[in-house]
Amino acid sequence: MTSKEKDTEAATANIQEKEKEIGDSQGSSSESETTASRPDLLNALKHLREIPDVLQEGILFAGGGPAILLQAAVPNILKERQGGDRLAIQLLESVQTIISYICCLALGTKKEKKALLELLDKETCPLKENDHYSQDPAVRLWVAATLYATATDIYQRVYGKMDYRTAQRAYAEYSIIVSALKVPDDVWPRSREAFWQYWDKMIEDIDSSSLPKDLEPELVHNFQKLPRWVRPFKPILRAFTKEMLPPHIREGYGLKSTASCRAIYQFGLWAVIAIYPAFPKKLRSYPQRYYQRKLEEKLK
Repeated sequence: MTSKEKDTEAATANIQEKEKEIGDSQGSSSESETTASRPDLLNALKHLREIPDVLQEGILFAGGGPAILLQAAVPNILKERQGGDRLAIQLLESVQTIISYICCLALGTKKEKKALLELLDKETCPLKENDHYSQDPAVRLWVAATLYATATDIYQRVYGKMDYRTAQRAYAEYSIIVSALKVPDDVWPRSREAFWQYWDKMIEDIDSSSLPKDLEPELVHNFQKLPRWVRPFKPILRAFTKEMLPPHIREGYGLKSTASCRAIYQFGLWAVIAIYPAFPKKLRSYPQRYYQRKLEEKLK
């Protein structure tokens, strides 16, 4: 996943201008909506148009494995240093927590979005039992970046390359969600071009020689921590995880791109492209609804 594999045309407008464009194109709300400390954010979340259509696709969760391994590749990703089994479990839990928040902010009701924003503003995470990430702004940035990059990669492999305007708007809208997740505005890249420049540098700077060799087997071992509907796809998801990683990071984890692994990946991708888009929307969006439901009781 490098900028050479993605559309990285320059985006000159900053995030604030893009948010204004979203508001202008959708019309302004006459309702007075406020959160505890960010009165404009809830209104901006109401006017998301592109990113909800992307995030409702359950196939995006195939990028969860690569996202976890990319997160673990940078130092101090968790509040406390972990190894082996605990590292795998806490990263699995943390990724599922962040996905639940993103699904709620993009696809939840107005009441759910407002409740979540207020809790996040108070640093009272509704799924606090899984809140293992470091609060370092650089870590928050990297976590959000890995989820954006892997989701973008999966989506475009299945549906083809996004046109420029759609990709620009989707990035602008994801930037609003990132702000809601308390990633500081001054650290999140202000354009898609800046994002992919940041991404390529981060990937290039990862020291593959220091990566834990036991992490991927522990992720597989702890597959029972994932929802039951994911488990039958374990061989395909494992192949996706290996083949989506940049080669030096894959090798750093001690993983190999074998002929059988590539065959499973190619078959899985072919099957997804051929069959998945024909599934009813309700079925394709089931994973998103699953993660939204994880928050429902906490937000009441």
